[in-house]
This record gives sequence, C-alpha cells and structure tokens, in this order.
Amino acid sequence: MRDLVKRRKSQVRYQVGLSNGQSLHVYFWREKEFVSDRVVYVWNAAVIITDSRKKANRWKNRNPRGTKEKATGKVGLEGLKKALDIILEFRYRLKPNEYLFVVFDDEKRKSAYRWLERYGFMPFYKNGVFRAYGTFNPMYGQWLPESNS
Repeated sequence: MRDLVKRRKSQVRYQVGLSNGQSLHVYFWREKEFVSDRVVYVWNAAVIITDSRKKANRWKNRNPRGTKEKATGKVGLEGLKKALDIILEFRYRLKPNEYLFVVFDDEKRKSAYRWLERYGFMPFYKNGVFRAYGTFNPMYGQWLPESNS
C-alpha cells in the first residue's frame, strides 16, 4: 500500500478499491498538542467510503460553505475491515512522542469505533469530555495522560 501524499510529511492518504466499485479513503494528518506541559504530535484518522476521490476530498476538507458532504458508502463490513487494517498498520509508523486518534462525528460512528478497544485503543478525554479513541506505537509502550487543557 502506498501513500498518495508523498510530499507532505504531516499528511498521509490511502485509497483502496472495494468489491462494489466504490473506494475506501483513509486520511491521516498530524497536529501539535500541548498536554501536561509538553508537546506531543497527534495523528488524526478519517475514513470515508464514496464513489469518487473528489467527493472524498471535499468531505475531508469539510466543504467551506458549511454543508456536510453525504457519505455514500454501501459496502458494509468489507470497508470497515480494510480501514481497520490500514489504521492498525499505520500506528507502527508512530514515533515515541506521537499518538493516533480516531475521532467520530456522531453517536453511530462512536459506537462502531468502540471496537477499536479490542486492538489496544483507549478512550481519550479532553476537559472531561470523551473526544476520541487513541493509541500509540506498541513498540514504545507508553500512553498520553489525560489532558486538562
């Protein structure tokens, strides 16, 4: 599998074809966070199944007019399984001060992403509010403390 955004070190994007002709798009982008008086880098993951790359990029960039792009994925568990494989593989690329967060948009996705706990992901809270499921590179064996910022 190859990264489709090779020139940007803070972004990674994968595209995988599915059996129904649609494509799975998995985006990763890095942001700097201040947690417990130290700087850590957080990789965020976003997943969409859609008909075209253009629709996926519009969804990722959150159409500036404020309208939410409708997800058109109809492939079911095949897409979720492939997305899980990509996410689990990506976490081995993380450095010691980097973490991977899978953020959800709504309650439906929140309950679906709960299955990530079986693979070592942990709930992340910010200001007492549940924000994402997160993990680190298992080779380093450390976890981010709860954020109070």
